Amino acid sequence: MPPLNQFKAVLFDMDGTIFDSESLYSQAWVTSAQHFNQYFTKEMYNDFVGVRSVECYQRAQKLFGESFDMQPFIDFFRSYLSTEKAKNMPIKPGFEAIFEQLKQSEIKLGLVTSARQASVCENFENLPYLKDFDVVISGDDVNDPKPAPECYLKACAALGILPQDTLVFEDSNPGALAAIRAGCQTIVIPDLLPIEAEIKAQAHAICDNFHQVKQAIL
Repeated sequence: MPPLNQFKAVLFDMDGTIFDSESLYSQAWVTSAQHFNQYFTKEMYNDFVGVRSVECYQRAQKLFGESFDMQPFIDFFRSYLSTEKAKNMPIKPGFEAIFEQLKQSEIKLGLVTSARQASVCENFENLPYLKDFDVVISGDDVNDPKPAPECYLKACAALGILPQDTLVFEDSNPGALAAIRAGCQTIVIPDLLPIEAEIKAQAHAICDNFHQVKQAIL
């Protein structure tokens, strides 16, 4: 694995990469469905991993039926999630150390997520990291969500750096595929789901956590 100083920018996905939040989202979906007497399991959430919220709601509409009123569900889901995040928003092991070291370098830093900008602000509300990103691309900024490459291409363009000179950290199949399609070097740190074979073959590396990444490239 090449050393980090070969790259001019490092871009991070948010949920499942920086934050250990996918299990939290999974529980929020299950609890919200139960509240509205709808069937939804943790296993069903696997199809929602790495997918932006608006598309998740569209998928849920099909699951619950076209006659089901999604707006009260969405309101309840967001309220529940905000409450749980305020209680505890765990950070992935090793992120803090690698991020602090990156801040001391001249490498540009970016956040690229499928989540809404409101969710970005909520996640980082009690943490100091958001101000240190040179660019933030949220789901509100793109027309074509992951696995389309638009989000990563926009981040690179905003930084004035070519995708091939950019390193991306992702956890999900859609996110990793978006980064790879954009032409970025991609390190995948799998979260809830295993990484598909075609993505493994194209990824820069597959690592267990940021501690492993730090040992390899810093």
